[in-house]
Amino acid sequence: METTIKNLISLQNCDIQIKIIAKKIEDAPARLKGLSEDLAILEKQIDEEMAKFDSIKLEKRKIEKDIEEIDSKMAKSKNKLANIKSNKEYTAALKEIDDLGRDKNRLEETALELLEQIESMNVKSTEYKENKDQYRKKHEEDQKALNLELEGLIGDLKKFEDIRTDICKRIDETLLRQYDSIKNHKDGVGVSAVIKGICQACYMGIPPQKFNELMRGDKLMNCPHCMRIIYWGEDERYQE
Repeated sequence: METTIKNLISLQNCDIQIKIIAKKIEDAPARLKGLSEDLAILEKQIDEEMAKFDSIKLEKRKIEKDIEEIDSKMAKSKNKLANIKSNKEYTAALKEIDDLGRDKNRLEETALELLEQIESMNVKSTEYKENKDQYRKKHEEDQKALNLELEGLIGDLKKFEDIRTDICKRIDETLLRQYDSIKNHKDGVGVSAVIKGICQACYMGIPPQKFNELMRGDKLMNCPHCMRIIYWGEDERYQE
């Protein structure tokens, strides 16, 4: 009976490892996707900042063109002054020149503000490009590390599956079917230790008479509450 229980404990421990590894393998694609999504978000933020930068530069060029057009209009208006005969037309021409001058001053102030922004963003644009390269490099490194981890997990899974096969050969087929049935219906746990009279799987107390039988260890028993196969966990023979 001691050997049977030890085999069941080994099988349970092996199945726990298989479940943990299989879950990690199952989660790997989502983790890879998460890495790509994180990179996409960072790159999008950088691209948006660079687009703002380009927009400001475009706006500045437009304002500079508007200033050039105002200069041209002012030059034409000043040339007309020499040929104007009436005071009314002369006053109107001066007002036109004055209005154009105010428009030019306003545009020049805006252009100066934009220039200051551009000078500041010139420094940031270099940082953005460097950050983008760093993010991509880190993403590639993280992706490579995760792929290596996945390869290791697949290897570990194969190792534990082989161990499980060897253990199963040492267990009676009927008992193995019973264990598998319980495990499949009890969240992957078919065997549980009982410590201080408490089943460590369902945390319910084992009746004293049954617990005394369990301590004798001369037969396989099931928890009367969760129906898992149980053994006396304080027995030195089953200590890891």
